[in-house]
Amino acid sequence: MATNASVERTLGIILGKIEGIEDRMEKAETSRAGVHRRLDDLVMRTTHLEADVASTKTKLDGMEQVTVQTTTLITKAEGAGTLGRWLIRIGIGVVGAAGWLVGVYTWMTGRPPP
Repeated sequence: MATNASVERTLGIILGKIEGIEDRMEKAETSRAGVHRRLDDLVMRTTHLEADVASTKTKLDGMEQVTVQTTTLITKAEGAGTLGRWLIRIGIGVVGAAGWLVGVYTWMTGRPPP
């Protein structure tokens, strides 16, 4: 049979191991609490990021509409500029032709047009 000292020694070893296990359990609980806290922080940051991305998307959609309108206006202005250049050329041609006609009429009749 085991002696009294041997039993006490074994009980002391068992108690020491149990206390070690309890300490590790407390540290694990603290660690888990920290992990949960960090996860909660990540969830909040992700939520804020999603809101920022949605806001940015809305702003970009508005900017895209302005860009399309500006491009359309530029295209129209270029078309109007081209039309204006052709109208000026035609006007110069008409005025030049009228001048030639006045000149020819004056040369043929010897007097200016009525």
